[in-house]
Amino acid sequence: MRAPADIVALVEGAGDPAFAVDATRTIIAWNRAAEKLFSLPAAEVVGRNCSQIVAGRDARGRPVCNTLCPALLAIQRREPLGPMELQVDRRNGAPLWVAVSSIITTNGGPCVVHILRDITEEHHRKSFVQQVLQGAIALSSSDPDGSTDSAPVVLSPRQTTILKLLASGAGTRAIARTLGISPATVRNHIQQIMVALQAHSRLEAVVQALQRRLL
Repeated sequence: MRAPADIVALVEGAGDPAFAVDATRTIIAWNRAAEKLFSLPAAEVVGRNCSQIVAGRDARGRPVCNTLCPALLAIQRREPLGPMELQVDRRNGAPLWVAVSSIITTNGGPCVVHILRDITEEHHRKSFVQQVLQGAIALSSSDPDGSTDSAPVVLSPRQTTILKLLASGAGTRAIARTLGISPATVRNHIQQIMVALQAHSRLEAVVQALQRRLL
C-alpha cells in the first residue's frame, strides 16, 4: 500500500517520532524524528514489517509487534486504540522505552499512525524507585529499629542533595541539569558517596542511606 498524501503529511508534520503502518503492519511512512530515535533512515524501513523494525515488547518482555498486534486488532474490530508503553530496539544502541499514541484512519484504506515519546529516563526512574522501596521494606523487616554497628557517615550538603536526587530515581544527566554541574562532577560525587557508605552500587548507596537515616 502506498501511503496516502494526508497520512504522509500527518507523519512528517509531527514534532515527535512518528510512523504509519497499513493493515498488514507494513510501514508506509516514517518521519525524521523516528529516523533519529531509531537511528534508521526511512529508506531502510518503509515497506518492511513493523515487527522487524520496532519489535515492541511489553513490561514483561513479551512481543507486542506480532500477529496479535493491538493496532491490527483495533483496525479489524473498528475500535479505538489506547496508549501503550513499549520497549523498542534501535540500531547500535540500548533499547528504549516509548509511550505510544495511535490514530486509526480509514482514508484510502485502513492504517495506523503511531506517535512516540521517549520515556526511557522516566521508566528507569520508576524502576529504580521501586527497587529502593523494596530495599527499604527488606531493611525495616530485618532491622525494625534501624540500628547499625557501622561508623557514622558524614556527607556534605551537596552529597546529601545528590543522594536525595538518586533516591528519587534521577540519573547522572538529570542530576547535572538540576544542579547546574557537569555529569563528570556528579559521577565524582556519587563515587565519593558510595565509598563513604561502603556501597557497591547506587541502589545500595540509597538503601544504606535510608538505613542510616541520612535521607
